[in-house]
Amino acid sequence: MTGSETISHDELQSWLLDRIAFYLDKPAENIDPTVELARYGVDSVYAISIISDIEDHLQVEVDVAEARRRETVTALTDYLLELVA
Repeated sequence: MTGSETISHDELQSWLLDRIAFYLDKPAENIDPTVELARYGVDSVYAISIISDIEDHLQVEVDVAEARRRETVTALTDYLLELVA
């Protein structure tokens, strides 16, 4: 992605669900974006990996503590959209 491209909420959320599903080894459709990630077993190791993927994908620096405060995929997506806006 380049800075001039815009990404929609749905596109970013779908991408995030795919990445989280990859780390959890589950189908993305089995992850509810409104359920706390901790309930799926997303721990700090997964979180750091996912944040690294996000930074590579969006070409932004993510504040890890700030990202970890977003407990659902929907909340994390909203936060990331603010970063790339």
